[in-house]
Amino acid sequence: MQNRPGVFSRSCKRFFLFCMFFVLISLFLSNFHISATVTNDRILMTEDLAWETGDQETGIADQDPETEGQDPAIEEDVAETEEPVTETEADAETESDVTVPQEEVIERTVTSDDIKRGERLFRGLLPLGPEAASCASCHYTGISDTFSWNPSAYEISFANRERDVAALRSVVMSPVTEKMMEVHDGYDISDGDFFQIKAFMDSYAADVITERPVITNTLIFIGLLIIFMGALADLTFFKKIPFKLVHLLVILGSGFFIVDMIVFEAIALGRSPYYEPDQPIKFSHAVHVNDNQTECLYCHNTAEYASSAGIPATAQCMNCHIIVREGTNSGRFEINKLVNAYDNEMPVRWIRVYSLPDHAHFSHAQHVGVAGLDCSECHGEVEQMDRVARVQDLSMGWCLDCHRTNEVDIFANEFYSDYMLLREDLREGRIDLVTAREIGGTDCMKCHY
Repeated sequence: MQNRPGVFSRSCKRFFLFCMFFVLISLFLSNFHISATVTNDRILMTEDLAWETGDQETGIADQDPETEGQDPAIEEDVAETEEPVTETEADAETESDVTVPQEEVIERTVTSDDIKRGERLFRGLLPLGPEAASCASCHYTGISDTFSWNPSAYEISFANRERDVAALRSVVMSPVTEKMMEVHDGYDISDGDFFQIKAFMDSYAADVITERPVITNTLIFIGLLIIFMGALADLTFFKKIPFKLVHLLVILGSGFFIVDMIVFEAIALGRSPYYEPDQPIKFSHAVHVNDNQTECLYCHNTAEYASSAGIPATAQCMNCHIIVREGTNSGRFEINKLVNAYDNEMPVRWIRVYSLPDHAHFSHAQHVGVAGLDCSECHGEVEQMDRVARVQDLSMGWCLDCHRTNEVDIFANEFYSDYMLLREDLREGRIDLVTAREIGGTDCMKCHY
């Protein structure tokens, strides 16, 4: 008679440890799939807008209005560009006439040691000067959730990949814009250090463009499902592991996380509260609405009579930026992206922040044009945002709560003139108020058709 082992067999232990290890690793890796996806989105976004026109700030020569077919006298009236055109032209001439005695440095072959030392200089591990901050202190090299007006290290590296060391040095050391003059004051970078910084920037741009694998919840879900089915099959058919406790632990553990992922993803379908993506151009509502007093309907001019509020065309943005070429916060770098897109007849690929599933219909005309709702009731205080973030989850419950509680003024708006019975009930005092629910705001077919 064979004795029943008093402890787990070796194969049983391995199977149990493998399952527990996979579950723990899955939970750990699931925290990174979002940031990895955002990384790739930012790479593609930046690459799409890094047009090779040679007119970006921070390493790309600033635009001269005369090259754009503009009247130089227009520049004198620009509020954000405080310098007269004559001074800008003189600075541009000075920049083009800068003598950079570094011929032998430019002709040198780039080595791995140059790239490594250039990275140390860029990140501030080696000093650039007694009072100079590191390049990375402004041009961040990693993924940052904090909004910054400064272009990232990738943006300036990609934008300058076709420039030689002399051209890059003249722009950095002899800037013509007020913003760059302010932040680059006190820099005294030698020719050799500049060569190595440029070598690192070229290498950095090439490395970031490469495709990188992304770990997603789908792989974790499939792995947990395989473990769940394997434990269930062994418990029912194969019976290789004699201890049912192992099967139960594995089935319950993996089953819990499988159900949790299914429920979470089902609830999150079409919802992304606090979604705040980086846009291809750092457009600030705080600057345009608060500082410049731009009306919402000037840009989103279809909100009162169409389903979508609309995104302004590049040509509409150029109504202002044909004159305004330098911003207070970003200099010319961000505005030049818009100008380059317009000149090259390329669309600005804005990333949509608010979107609904295809089975739900929402009309801005009904809510803005008819109901007279303010933009902030759904979109939050956009006028305070430098980068637009979604503040509501856009769930059906959120919409229904609004339709059940918000009062509708059926007397002031002729759209509701056909609701004669409701008007009579209000006059006679039979009801206190009318909400969207009384006029069909909670009917399924109002939104799902």
